[in-house]
Amino acid sequence: MRPLSAPRFRYEMTFQTRDHSVPATRRAAKAILLGGTPGMKDDCLDRALLIITELVANTVQHAARLSPRAELTLVTDDHCLTIAVHDRDPRLPRVLPPSHPDDIGGRGLRLVHDLAAEVDGTLEVRCDSDRRGKAVHVSLPL
Repeated sequence: MRPLSAPRFRYEMTFQTRDHSVPATRRAAKAILLGGTPGMKDDCLDRALLIITELVANTVQHAARLSPRAELTLVTDDHCLTIAVHDRDPRLPRVLPPSHPDDIGGRGLRLVHDLAAEVDGTLEVRCDSDRRGKAVHVSLPL
């Protein structure tokens, strides 16, 4: 078990759950990660940006009706980067089984899960205390 460490930085942004928010949020996250974690390896940055893109796209696609806005939070400490996307849609996403080549859609969270698992990271979905929203948290080792 690793000792707890204080966050090196914490970044929060709100985005509209609209299509244009996917590339805009990715660009903002890239700038923040490059500035806030100068030692982050390229493969970790690429993995984080792909995960952010998938989580924001899932929120836009699945939660926009009930949550016109959502939040992205990025936190780093000495050991990991935590990515969280929060919306106010109470429906919980689930990781689907591995896909078949002919499947269309529905595999974004599976991709996020697999990207995190490849580097011993984690994916967790947490309900809000009022059960009117949720956050998807992904932790990646630095």
